[in-house]
Amino acid sequence: MEPAWRFSKSFSGYLNSSQFVFGFSVTQVPIELDAILQEIDRALSARLYYLAIAVSLSIPDICACLECDASKPIWATPEKYVSWCERNLEGRFRNVAAVDLFRLRGGVLHQGHFHHPKSRFDRVMFIGPESTIKMHDVVIEVAAGVEFGGISAASLKLEGRLLQLDVVAFCETIRDAARDWIISNVNDKNVAANLKNLVRYRPNGFPPFSVGVPTIA
Repeated sequence: MEPAWRFSKSFSGYLNSSQFVFGFSVTQVPIELDAILQEIDRALSARLYYLAIAVSLSIPDICACLECDASKPIWATPEKYVSWCERNLEGRFRNVAAVDLFRLRGGVLHQGHFHHPKSRFDRVMFIGPESTIKMHDVVIEVAAGVEFGGISAASLKLEGRLLQLDVVAFCETIRDAARDWIISNVNDKNVAANLKNLVRYRPNGFPPFSVGVPTIA
């Protein structure tokens, strides 16, 4: 039976998305990072799947840079990206390794596709929740000579190893890993110092430069 009451709260400096139901629990995700993570949820809800994938693949870069010494120039690097994924996404995917995510990131953010010259997969595809196909994180081997509706797999560029991902499950996996990571590291001095620099939507402006005007800053 549903409880007769439930409510949620926000604490200054933190965004709590948990509901309070006959108890008290706080999900301490700093609003600076959670504002970005919520963009993933909004993009998925709006069926802006490319946007959701692109933001999700940028999250390891953001989190890895938050760990860096705030007193020195910070640069995103492949090594930082892969290391963060190895530490925080280990076991969350069956067939997608940290380096696979980095290669996907490069293709999506820089070239607008899922291919990378060093990819372990010949094709990567994401399935939306509207589909009756409910498979996630699976590798399909397409043999040479196979035809689809009378058209050869070769002409469709489908031969070889096909990685199939559920777009919602993929994005939510990275989002959840980032939330777990920030909760564990919110008191780290570098993370705390770098958080304030994250870009986010500010509905009431960014005083004194903009007041009462929605601003991204």
